[in-house]
Amino acid sequence: MASQAASSFRTRTIHPAIGLEVRGIDLSATLDDATIDAIKDLWRRHLVLVFPEQSLTEDRQIAFSRHFGELDITIEDDKKSSKNPEVLRIANVDERGQKLDVNHPIQRYFSTLTSLWHTDGSYRAVPSYASMLHALEVTPEGGETCFANAIAAYEALSDDVKRQLEGKHMVHSYEFTRHFESRLPPLSEDERLQSPPATHPVIRRHADGRKSLYISGNVAYYVGGMPLEDGKRLHKYLLDWVTQPRFVYEHRWSVGDVVLWDNRPTLHRVLPYDPSHRRSLQRTELRGTEIPSA
Repeated sequence: MASQAASSFRTRTIHPAIGLEVRGIDLSATLDDATIDAIKDLWRRHLVLVFPEQSLTEDRQIAFSRHFGELDITIEDDKKSSKNPEVLRIANVDERGQKLDVNHPIQRYFSTLTSLWHTDGSYRAVPSYASMLHALEVTPEGGETCFANAIAAYEALSDDVKRQLEGKHMVHSYEFTRHFESRLPPLSEDERLQSPPATHPVIRRHADGRKSLYISGNVAYYVGGMPLEDGKRLHKYLLDWVTQPRFVYEHRWSVGDVVLWDNRPTLHRVLPYDPSHRRSLQRTELRGTEIPSA
């Protein structure tokens, strides 16, 4: 397989606060260490990288993802690839290419829960590090994925609000997802055992010293350490704050797009789309290595 060097690619800023487009690189090729290091540097600075016009098999996506860490595996078997458990199928078609009924539980899961602002894997004691999506089929309209920069959002908070958030935490629980979509089947006993609730600080300090808001809208719904209703109001305020347009990049998918993002300082969500249209993306998720600290 051909190799490729960092000098061959071109970049373009796609939003003032978050996101960089990277062209001229084939992610299915063998990439040298200098290229991977250059990608890591761009990724650290921009949080979201978009690689258009890619063609990745599941195996090649797994191989590229492993340059950045160990892959995680979802706890829900009905969403895994049957060939590679490291690949999560975000799709309204099955692996034979047959369209799922609009009322299928998987359809409801991806059209409802992913439409809420969240950060992947925050329900774990050691949350997800990052995720990568590769678009195989896209809808003619709708279905955009939005990404919010929670570092920039934290930095823009007033000093009074920052002080109010010091020492506050949120409980993130995968079982809370059923609070937002009651038509989904309840978690099995095994799924509950694999995903006990986790408590994380609302202000997360990253290894490079930067701080971000660390919140979710689909596995958490209140800020702890205060009366419940006050915690719900503060949670809503923070979600509204971090998802202002000045902090958000909206990605319109094209077939072949690969998007790589750091979960820890970002939130994301999917915009509504007509579920009668086919939509299929394959995701790999990088396992976290650090417990969030304030």
